[in-house]
Amino acid sequence: MTKYRIIAALYIGLIVLLLSACKKKEPDPEYKKYMTGVLNQDVPGYLYMNKNYTFTAWGISQPQEGLGYTWIAPGFTPDTCRTQTFACVSPPVTGNYTVTITVSCEEYYDIIATQIVVVIDSLFWNCLSGITEGTDTVTDSRDQQLYHTRTYGPLEWFVQNLNWAGAGYPYAKAEALSTPFGRLYSWNQATGGTAASGLGQGPQGVCPPGWSVPTNEDWASLATVINGGAPLSFFDDWNHIAAPLCAYAKLNDTHIWPYSPRNTKNNQAGWNGLPGGNSTNYGNNYGLYGSYGFWLSSSQSDADNGYYRYIYYDFDRFPYHATHKDAFGASVRCVRLIHDPQ
Repeated sequence: MTKYRIIAALYIGLIVLLLSACKKKEPDPEYKKYMTGVLNQDVPGYLYMNKNYTFTAWGISQPQEGLGYTWIAPGFTPDTCRTQTFACVSPPVTGNYTVTITVSCEEYYDIIATQIVVVIDSLFWNCLSGITEGTDTVTDSRDQQLYHTRTYGPLEWFVQNLNWAGAGYPYAKAEALSTPFGRLYSWNQATGGTAASGLGQGPQGVCPPGWSVPTNEDWASLATVINGGAPLSFFDDWNHIAAPLCAYAKLNDTHIWPYSPRNTKNNQAGWNGLPGGNSTNYGNNYGLYGSYGFWLSSSQSDADNGYYRYIYYDFDRFPYHATHKDAFGASVRCVRLIHDPQ
């Protein structure tokens, strides 16, 4: 009997061994593989509230099959979606939101990307606080956008940056930023390639009919008014001119300019200067948003370069510089001559 018991035990053990060998082995989490590539997504850092958007994720090169995408976006509608392309409606309330995208695949570690999104109002006077309304308004007949204006000496100026979509780009190509900061234009885009000089003699360029891109003389006229009537040349650093032209404004509830005791940004002139940054490398790179504002002149320094002026948050001056007519992008303020000072 003992002999048969031993044989039976061996037989049962063999069956168990065979069954266990046939059972599918679960992947060991300690031996998961890493995906290759970079998880990219095209969610802008700024969005309008209550608008339809479509976002896409991409960039994983290995594995090429079996990828699953999960979007989690509290405040959006829907707030969760399992697809590579996410169609949604932005939150109906302004504020800061987080969009998270996860890509998964069996036997691979997940990859997660997160984007902080600032949701703003699509109307200039609703999305900003701490700015000064103009004494008059003008409607651009090309797109029906309304701009506030104010008169300084012989010239009437926009007290907002131009936001005409026929040329240029919003900062970082985030369309929502065009509402508070307008668009960035190269010198050639802004002027149509036409250099000018003389008070009120700038080209229309990207400005509405009847308005022009300011010349060096127009800028000098503005500075002279802000300087209490004491003449200032365009070719001057304009010390103590920045603060009365800058608005210490808020986008939603956050100050746009950083605080500085050297530039109090009191906006006494009601010009509403804001730090809209610039573009470089022919509109492919963007920088200095939140710390610098740049504004074009329609006058040129030579055949390849045009002038602009800029304000840095930490200094109360408004100096000038020259830049390549196509490679550099800055904001535009439009002007028109109201009366000849002669």
